[in-house]
Amino acid sequence: MYRNIIEDLVAWQEGTGRQMLYIKGAKGVGKTWTVRDFATAFFPAQCYVDVSEGFTPDAEALDALLASRFTEQELTTGLIIFDEVQTVPRIAEFFYEYAKMHREYRICLIASTMLITEFEYSHSDCFKLLRMRPMSFEEFLIANKAHSFIDAIRKHKDKVPTNLESGAILSLLRDYLLVGGMPGVVSAYVKTKDLTKIRPLQEELIASYTDLMKEQFPHAMYQRTKRVWSSIPKQLSKDNKKFMYKLVEDNARSREYAEATQNLCDLGLARKMPRVKGSTIPLENHVDYKSFELFFLDHGLLRAVAGLPLHDNVRLEDILTESGGAIAEQYLFEELSSSIGVLYYWISGATARVPFVYEGKDSAVPVDIRLVPNHKAQNIKVFKEKNPETHMSLRITLDKLSLEEEVMSIPIYGLWNI
Repeated sequence: MYRNIIEDLVAWQEGTGRQMLYIKGAKGVGKTWTVRDFATAFFPAQCYVDVSEGFTPDAEALDALLASRFTEQELTTGLIIFDEVQTVPRIAEFFYEYAKMHREYRICLIASTMLITEFEYSHSDCFKLLRMRPMSFEEFLIANKAHSFIDAIRKHKDKVPTNLESGAILSLLRDYLLVGGMPGVVSAYVKTKDLTKIRPLQEELIASYTDLMKEQFPHAMYQRTKRVWSSIPKQLSKDNKKFMYKLVEDNARSREYAEATQNLCDLGLARKMPRVKGSTIPLENHVDYKSFELFFLDHGLLRAVAGLPLHDNVRLEDILTESGGAIAEQYLFEELSSSIGVLYYWISGATARVPFVYEGKDSAVPVDIRLVPNHKAQNIKVFKEKNPETHMSLRITLDKLSLEEEVMSIPIYGLWNI
């Protein structure tokens, strides 16, 4: 299945630099398949090594291993892929030195983690770091061969989609919100269009993540990490001002669960969105790191963990309101962070809550969600009153694209095209 990250991989392949490609992402997001598919299309050969099957970070031993498996021509003209590198301590330091000894090699590292070490940050001249996440709605449309609808969304600014096109797109969005973006699950659905086959696959993934936590951490830390993971659906269903540790366990304190929470983020199974207290650029200067919201890896898996129904009679309107709008907000977080980048949220006492804020060209841009009627909502108005340097805002709706004064209304299915 096509993944948008291919464009970044091609840019790396065509570049003049000799950086190592370094792909990071949670288990199951399609890293290995995508890289190997890319290698097949753009290299005369690929040399694949799974380092979790026994690997010694020693240059001579690695030279011998590669020589025993591949020809010299394959090694010098192909893409050498080292998978599951997170299983080897200080692997980035090792390959940093190894690449200097083999400048003729084109190397790709794949890690089932989202943690980027200080060494990797400080050696950006050596590593081309790319993060990979579940499939976006655009990628889901591509997988379903809905290219005409993709074109309709892309041209939305010039030509409004017809009611027939909008209805078909919203129907596909309903499917995506049920199925999620995990490539294996999407592939099964595209082949069969049978929702009854989806939940077992989602539950299998969830079980594998639980096993991964158990393998990674001592028993006490595993228990805490699993409790945080299990609490996310409840957290998102409530209108809290921040992630509440008391919903993880009665009388729980942040000092007991902060590390467990970070563990989930490092594994790529959860993502933090911090609160900002102000709106002047850069927003990073206003971050309150003690207040954050915690999102899941994928909205389809979130529905499975929450035990929400999965059958053909589930309507889009039901999904957008179920669990207090948790699934809708999870989906919006995924789409907006994919198309825009870093997201924050903002609250003002008990009067207003802006679910997403991001840095625009000249000022912060607040994002309002209007998927169901809410005539009393004053979130953006309060935000602008307290942050007068902000002008433009986004409103996510079920309606078509429009611009009224300084409010841009974006249809829920077109967020990837912002």
